[in-house]
Amino acid sequence: MKVLVDALPLRHGGGVTYLQAQLAALAATDPDLDLHTLVAPWTTLAGLPGRTSTVRVGSVPVRFGYEIGRLPFARADVLYCPANFGPAAARTPTVLTLHNPNYYRAGLALAETAPVRSRWKLWANRAAMRGAAAVVAISESFADEVRATLPWVAPKLRVIRSGAPQWTEPSAPLPGLPSQYLLTIASEAPHKRVADVVRGWAQAAARSSAVPPLVAIGGLTAEQRAQCESAAGPRRADLHLLGRTGDRGQLRWAFEHASALVSMSVLEAFPLTPAEAGSVGCPLVLSDIPPHREVTLGHATFVAPGAVAELADVLAEGQFVPGSKPWEWPVTWAENARALRSLFGEVSR
Repeated sequence: MKVLVDALPLRHGGGVTYLQAQLAALAATDPDLDLHTLVAPWTTLAGLPGRTSTVRVGSVPVRFGYEIGRLPFARADVLYCPANFGPAAARTPTVLTLHNPNYYRAGLALAETAPVRSRWKLWANRAAMRGAAAVVAISESFADEVRATLPWVAPKLRVIRSGAPQWTEPSAPLPGLPSQYLLTIASEAPHKRVADVVRGWAQAAARSSAVPPLVAIGGLTAEQRAQCESAAGPRRADLHLLGRTGDRGQLRWAFEHASALVSMSVLEAFPLTPAEAGSVGCPLVLSDIPPHREVTLGHATFVAPGAVAELADVLAEGQFVPGSKPWEWPVTWAENARALRSLFGEVSR
């Protein structure tokens, strides 16, 4: 079977991690699959199984033009579109995987994320869903959001739950970490609500000297950094904004040695970070949203989204257990790949 993979929308981050792991598992599950992945010049995808071709699309509008005007005529048994977008119609049976929660019920209600869901992106997403033979959601909770927003997609919507990244890298010390610390993963995405984490931590630290410093790993805009520094108030010296790290061994070290991972995100499809942290025994303090409940299987302390005072109570009272027993997300990438391979066979009949 020849599978053409439209990875043109992917740049970096969780979508790239997802596809790399999924395609590797697909190739291992069915070595006879002929995988051919199309990537854009700006992508960080590398080391994929099968063939990889770079399509010289110089901008997002040009990419959309390629997906609408040329991709429908590509020759393959299945066209796999793993990143929310694809052709509105194609002669090849198409499987579309959804990752972006901004396009559905909870995401549509968030004013701060409006810039990432322009009308033409929403149109393109809906058109790709209508043209697909099957649409895949990566978690049960995300599928609920999709069905609630677009009831007509229910007959073709399948849930193939994501696998979680496995730690293959040895731990490597990350410079700049205090001896004790709380950890949050920073992001420029406004729905991650990093400043809420800082506010809750600062309020907790004002009440108890036992609250450790806060470390944020990940990218922030200059404006977001200023907001976090202002929110830290008198504890500014104990706020460590370390920026991005591309070293998985250092990230593993950060999880292994943190008193807890804290996230106040209000929007997720399948959050990989809690599963990664939990697999090395890092305690979790998370916003109480359905995807966090689904992925952690109860291995977390939950705080209502936006409830900064409640977060401060949890952190000040230490209502989490450092050195928790490691746990694993039960869905492997091999299981994910077998389900996807079965779907390819179904739509190509």
